[in-house]
Amino acid sequence: MQTVSSKFLAAVKKAKENMKPSKFKQSVEIIINITGVDLSKPQNRFTEIIELPNDLGRKKRKILVIASGNLAIEASRTEGVAKVLTREELEALVGRKREAKKIASRYDFVLVDPSLMGLAAKALGAALGSRGKTPIPIPPGSELQKLVKRYANSVQVQLRKIPQVACLVGLEEDDDEKIAENAETVLNRVMDKLEKRQRNISTIYLKTTRGKPVKVEI
Repeated sequence: MQTVSSKFLAAVKKAKENMKPSKFKQSVEIIINITGVDLSKPQNRFTEIIELPNDLGRKKRKILVIASGNLAIEASRTEGVAKVLTREELEALVGRKREAKKIASRYDFVLVDPSLMGLAAKALGAALGSRGKTPIPIPPGSELQKLVKRYANSVQVQLRKIPQVACLVGLEEDDDEKIAENAETVLNRVMDKLEKRQRNISTIYLKTTRGKPVKVEI
């Protein structure tokens, strides 16, 4: 694990201290406010999938795999795949908007056999797109287990209409250092997408599900 900023680590500790009692385990989120970016220009907007360096545990992403033949069989045996949709099942979804919306809401990432990308776009494209998601082609020859593991521990951030990005970076039971490293990873990737990097960052906060936001002093 890389050395993380003491400021991120201090913010994680304080965010946990600020947690209100709850019957459920709480998550930790990073909120990054952006400044000096004209979001009316399409080139300034982005959607970025970020693989976190530390495990998300019980909050691992739900993965849907759309495949046929041997790839579908492999997917059904792969740890971390929540569901497999075959060609026949995908074809049956065409025109069924309600069912498509349910699937788009249920899964975080949709990995698709390249030969089925056109059909996946037809059946699920609109439902996924309205939720900021897109079908992800499975690279030919790739190891499905590694690909699933990568996306299961990834988060998606978007900069669209509102000058802010936010995402999950950990759980209350996680080590402070691991949450801090996840948060710093997200910040660095977001800065990589901004023309002026840190100068385009207004403020950064860490927050638990039921706690007050804690400002990260950078």
